[in-house]
Amino acid sequence: MVQISAQATHGGQVFLLTWGVGALVMGSAFASKKGSDWFREVIVSRLQGNPVQQARAQNFGRLRVVATVLAVAGLIGIMAAGASLTRG
Repeated sequence: MVQISAQATHGGQVFLLTWGVGALVMGSAFASKKGSDWFREVIVSRLQGNPVQQARAQNFGRLRVVATVLAVAGLIGIMAAGASLTRG
C-alpha cells in the first residue's frame, strides 16, 4: 500500500489515509476485550447448527492479535500518507 501510494497522485495518498483511519478504528475496536468478545458472540450465535464449528469459534484466541496487527498497519498507513501529502 505504501509503495503504491508513493507512486500515485494525491488520490492514492488520500485513499491510503482513509484506509489507514478505517483500519486503525476497526483494529482498535476489535483488539479491545469488549469488542473481541462481542464479535466472538456474534460468530458463535450464527453457528448454532454446527456444534464443532461453534466450539472452534469460541476458542479462537487470535482475533485480538489480528486486530492489533490491523491497527498497527492502519497507523503506519496514516503516517505514510501524512508524510507523502505534506512532502508533495
